Amino acid sequence: MKNISTGINGFGRFGLHLLKYWLDRSLECNFTIDYINDDYLSQREVFDLISTDEYVIFNKYKIQLSSDNRLNIIKPSGEKYSIQITSSQAESVDWLGKPDFFLECSGKRTVAEANSCLLIGNTKLVLVSATSWDIPKTLVYGFNHEELNVEDSSVSYGSCTVNAYVPLAKYIHETFDILDSDVNVVHNVAKHKLENTLIRKFCTLEKSATNLLPFLNKDNFIVNYTVVPYTGVSIIDFRFRLTKATSLENFLSKFEDAITDGVLKGLYGMDEVDIGPEVHNCTTFSTNFIKENIKIIGNNLYMQGYFDTENSVNRYVDLVNFAVTRHQ
Repeated sequence: MKNISTGINGFGRFGLHLLKYWLDRSLECNFTIDYINDDYLSQREVFDLISTDEYVIFNKYKIQLSSDNRLNIIKPSGEKYSIQITSSQAESVDWLGKPDFFLECSGKRTVAEANSCLLIGNTKLVLVSATSWDIPKTLVYGFNHEELNVEDSSVSYGSCTVNAYVPLAKYIHETFDILDSDVNVVHNVAKHKLENTLIRKFCTLEKSATNLLPFLNKDNFIVNYTVVPYTGVSIIDFRFRLTKATSLENFLSKFEDAITDGVLKGLYGMDEVDIGPEVHNCTTFSTNFIKENIKIIGNNLYMQGYFDTENSVNRYVDLVNFAVTRHQ
């Protein structure tokens, strides 16, 4: 099985995390990142971001920018990668049509029609990293990713909150039957967007969850989503009202089995006690729950966890890897 070639368009926070997450797992992945384009950052600014970012650390790699605008990367093992860096509009980039997959990470091209021009040459699939209400399929890894078909030319990825909630809610509903649910999100912001006030914002989960999960609707599902002037790992709290009460011991036994060897393996983690958010920086999990903070009161199940909203690339990489299997 040969590796699929991919190119990233958009090198903001998501693209930066994507490059680092892929580099750390390049031997496990069945795709390569061969191109990076950003229509705002110059090639030098892309390199400077990689070299100086305080949150996404590349210091175990030797990275240089060549005179012909290629990132030359040497891993500690001695393995070498070379990535072409460009700075132009996506539809006119000089590597258009060369990669097998176009990884649209700019957040600007969430309308299906805007991506049709990217499907030329070798490029068979556009994977949009932002939630789209227009692209026919939104695929959440661990929930419905197997619905991806080779005929699909453009698919939308979920989001950090969608990844955190949807596969978990499906499991809990199938195991314990959910009557209603609410989610509280305390969401960080990137350092360059720090503000001095709390802001209640719309969350993609509000619409995505009711679109994807048939047992939820606007009358039994609420999301409280607050952006705070804080750059660390975010907090997420879930409440599920169940048809019948279950014991905490029974829930934990089933849940631990699910995340260890069951349907939630690799998606969620759990720590015994809460030692703060910082340890979950760049986590591989969609949510890392705190066992001591899982409670059952009456028919209500309460779960508190941390999730690195910047690093939701973890499930995006899983989705790209799965897409490769459909196209081999």
